[in-house]
Amino acid sequence: MQAAAGGGIGIVIDGKTVTVPLDDQAPLILDGRTYVPLRIIGEGLGAKVEWRSATRQVIITTFSSGSEAVPSRPPGRQNDVQIVIDGRVLAIPPDYGQPLVTRLGRTVVPLRTVGEALGCEVNWRKESRTVDVKSRLTFPVPSRDAEPSAPSSTLFQELAAYRTNLKLLDGSVSSSAELLHKSEADFSTQQIEQFKTYLSQLSKYPSTVKLPDGTVIAMADLTIQGPAVAAAGQLKAWLAAETPRIRAKMAQQYGREFVPIPDLAELYLCIGAEYGIRGDLAFCQAAKETHYWQFTGSVQPFQNNYCGLWATGSPCTGQEPLNGADPQLVRFEPGIHGAIFASPEAGVEAHIQHLYAYACRNPLPPGKVLVDPRYNLVARGSAPTWQKLNARWAVPGTTYGQSIIYDYWLKALTF
Repeated sequence: MQAAAGGGIGIVIDGKTVTVPLDDQAPLILDGRTYVPLRIIGEGLGAKVEWRSATRQVIITTFSSGSEAVPSRPPGRQNDVQIVIDGRVLAIPPDYGQPLVTRLGRTVVPLRTVGEALGCEVNWRKESRTVDVKSRLTFPVPSRDAEPSAPSSTLFQELAAYRTNLKLLDGSVSSSAELLHKSEADFSTQQIEQFKTYLSQLSKYPSTVKLPDGTVIAMADLTIQGPAVAAAGQLKAWLAAETPRIRAKMAQQYGREFVPIPDLAELYLCIGAEYGIRGDLAFCQAAKETHYWQFTGSVQPFQNNYCGLWATGSPCTGQEPLNGADPQLVRFEPGIHGAIFASPEAGVEAHIQHLYAYACRNPLPPGKVLVDPRYNLVARGSAPTWQKLNARWAVPGTTYGQSIIYDYWLKALTF
């Protein structure tokens, strides 16, 4: 097969130019066909895209479906790349050309395939050497300012005001703002009861946050990106005050000795600042994820894994893909839950990178090496605020973001 250089081929999605990082896969021309990177276009349209190297499958989950069912592959057919859309295998006519994995480890597909795979209109603009993608509202994102299409119930109005994500009974994730465009008749009785439970859980937290300087902001507006508010000394003083309580809990509830808390405050603040991420809140998230670094879940202290990366409930096989992450900084071992990072610094940076992936669509800052093996699995920019991590970072995670802010961060700010 003869490949033409992909340099100068651009991607435009719904009128916006997509910047492909220099170290990532650009479109290319192969045997006279234009091939495009499936992940970049899929995530640009709001889909979740995952590569499973063991079965050579590209798993695409649209926000409108949420289905993550994956069909098994018959023996002898795993040399080809298979594309699965919302649990269904995409049939690609032979004359279209077939998906393939490039030397950069990225899946590219023939241009004609993208339209059928993602339900969008895709055109090749020969004059400008541009792949022009126009969505057909496959992944609709309703505007908060749009008028509801039908009168919404008081329940839905109250949930929408929280501007959060909700995990539905069918497994999909919905923005609470979308409920303004629905009526209760659109949902089952069981789903309505779950919505009521969610509202009860959300109402336990205040809707605003008062900062030390007296500024009051909506909790839903507190962004992942931004400057830290708490200093390292405050974070350390807060942990010192919590230590007697945690020590007693470990003895009484877990029958275990207290694990000394590692000194990570400066690392979180420094590395967070390099990415424009609020390192103090990331530190508080780590405290929540690790139970104050006592690791009462499946992840172990030696892993330097402070946010549960790749801890899915099942032990690793050791064959998990690094997805471009530096193998000197992260690895997997059979029987161990989650990724293992080479040092505390690597573990903190992987955590910050994962937040960065959720918070924005920008490439890594100049000079940075990928440490997070799940960075490329995130729907980039899907959670710009801490509250938008609800039902994404944690499932169902109805008040996950609120808890980080109110139960941890605000307490640290009092020191």
